[in-house]
Amino acid sequence: MKHLLLLGSLFLFGCGISALPEANASLSDNNHPKTLDKLKRLELGWQYSLYAPVVSTPVVSGSQLLVAAENGNLYSFDLPTRKFSWLYRTEAGIASTPIVADRKIYFLSRDGFFYALEQATGKRLWRFATKGEGRFASIGGYGLPAEMGPVPDPWDFYLSSPVVHNGNVYFGSTDKNFYALNATTGEPVWTFTADEAIHSSPVIKNGKIFFGTWGTKLFALNAETGNAVWHYQGGADPKNFVMQGITAAPVVDDKNVYVGARDGFMYAIRQTDGALVWRYDAANSWVLANAVLDDKNVYIATSDTGLFLALDKQTGLEKYRADTRLWVYATPLLVQNRYAFVGTMAGELYGFDKNTGKKIWYYQTPEGRADINDIVDGKTGKLRDEKLFAPQMQTQAGVELVKSLGAFIASPIWADGKLIAVTATGEILLFEY
Repeated sequence: MKHLLLLGSLFLFGCGISALPEANASLSDNNHPKTLDKLKRLELGWQYSLYAPVVSTPVVSGSQLLVAAENGNLYSFDLPTRKFSWLYRTEAGIASTPIVADRKIYFLSRDGFFYALEQATGKRLWRFATKGEGRFASIGGYGLPAEMGPVPDPWDFYLSSPVVHNGNVYFGSTDKNFYALNATTGEPVWTFTADEAIHSSPVIKNGKIFFGTWGTKLFALNAETGNAVWHYQGGADPKNFVMQGITAAPVVDDKNVYVGARDGFMYAIRQTDGALVWRYDAANSWVLANAVLDDKNVYIATSDTGLFLALDKQTGLEKYRADTRLWVYATPLLVQNRYAFVGTMAGELYGFDKNTGKKIWYYQTPEGRADINDIVDGKTGKLRDEKLFAPQMQTQAGVELVKSLGAFIASPIWADGKLIAVTATGEILLFEY
């Protein structure tokens, strides 16, 4: 990845969604736009400023909207009235997407605790201590000298988000452990130790739980016992730790597991035995966003190459590509089996016809349009490497400049006929007709 090859020198200077017992193939609901003309009339109807960074995807459960932020707060709003309801504060940023099940809210915080809250009030019911949460770090990362110690990855935004199934809640941890807890009490049921940090979110299908690791391994465990069934090894980069890792959540159909990786490939793996079905070469670009599925296609988005693609589920062959110009970290959103919404790091939201890839709707944040730091080339829509990755630029400062565009790191959702997206700068945006 071109922009990542420059990071070694930069470090030197900086020295509604309720519980899903089975996998969700796409994030959508039954209240979809009925016509193309109606979709084109989507306009910003409500905006709320959190004044805090956000990377966690918002969640709607009934009339409740939940948004977790990097200031350690979980915010609850009443969606019909758009009024603030309550706030729960943790001691560090919340980078996992909450899940709602049985009137409880579950999520993981960077403070090293996994939380269960009462949905109606935000009252804490229990919390479970992991051995610590944070960004993935490696000695020699990005080609830096070993004497610098572990190098945190500046583009590692997310923690593992939980799933609830058969009375247990499951999630992965930076401490390399995958946990199954009793969803009512928080007591451990079993723990599986993987090869590397787990920031991928799990999915369950046919009694197996699937997740990826920073070692680019895709694991399948028995959901009841925690015993390993199989694992698949993707590409590794033991020297620089750049083209390595699975941070996306796997998605599944009846036969296969689909997941993108930082090694530059999108994979289809057979559920039963972990055999490779196909892999798609993303041209040395990370595939960080979760894939989404319909009955025929796998839809993915890439980072460096800035593409939204439709791949044939059976063969992995490309059907079309649409140019998003800039990196995509957020998961695409399928609506009514016809539309696909994609958010970019330039604060752009695209509405595509998912069957053709044709752009039919577009929005960009005011911050992205203003680009006060002049880091986006106005002609190409690409980031200016000479500014963002200049020798004097501290790496994390470069990341913050990208966020300042009103980047969409959190994924958009569709709820009650409304499109909801949250920017990295903490602006909740609700679009309606």
